[in-house]
Amino acid sequence: MSIFFTKTSIGYSHVIANKRCQDYSASYNDEERTIVTACDGHGGNVYIRSHLGAKFASCAVIDVLRDLERTAFYKNKKEVVAENIRLNILCRWNALVDAHMTKNPIRASEVADLTDVELISLKKTPVKAYGTTVNAAMIMGSKIITVSLGDGGCFLVKNGACISPFPEDDDEPVANITYSLCQDDAFLHLLVTVHETVNYDGAIVCTDGMINPFQNLTNFSSALVMPAMLNLYLGKSVKLEQFVMDVGAKLGTGDDVSLGIVMKKRLPIRTYSKAKEI
Repeated sequence: MSIFFTKTSIGYSHVIANKRCQDYSASYNDEERTIVTACDGHGGNVYIRSHLGAKFASCAVIDVLRDLERTAFYKNKKEVVAENIRLNILCRWNALVDAHMTKNPIRASEVADLTDVELISLKKTPVKAYGTTVNAAMIMGSKIITVSLGDGGCFLVKNGACISPFPEDDDEPVANITYSLCQDDAFLHLLVTVHETVNYDGAIVCTDGMINPFQNLTNFSSALVMPAMLNLYLGKSVKLEQFVMDVGAKLGTGDDVSLGIVMKKRLPIRTYSKAKEI
């Protein structure tokens, strides 16, 4: 069994602008597995339903990982398992989006403020309305599975240090541009990896609003990851929830924030006990 935590909080800039939260996080836990997600709808003019896109991304990942059987690793190499997960997540997300659009066609009131160029873009690719990132992790038996597309973070954790499970991407977008599930080539950018739990303490996922205030991965690891995992290990999840809310409400960049943690029940407590107060 694993210990887990998820929390989403609206950013103060969205509160001031009377804008709905674009982030969505969720968790799933049963006797075999624990899943956490952190998804960030883009929220720009064209992405008029991205708050729903983020929710559908979380649901898609949980549905696909929940249905994964341990026997898949006995029958196939982990690379094959990862490829199947990638394809199934994209198919599931697109199915959820299509079903919602069929029941709820885009209304004139939703696009009233769009420019002609934006309207043409949305008519050409209606799925853009739901554009979102996705980050997720699952512990299942002896495996840790990580899933990521777009900005934010998805990291393996070892002795309080964050380790990227993915190769560096020389073509990764910069500034406010990010990969999205709504892209035609989303399959090329959706990353899934499989690792052995024996090598790590767990995994952490977050949206960019959660990681950006810390400026770099070293600060993020020491100021958030180590104390967050220690608090969760000690059963102080309420304190952790309040911290996430504070980052959204006053401490961060003003963006929405989401955080998800999944970790083994046994940690090298001597290492984590050195963490500063969160």
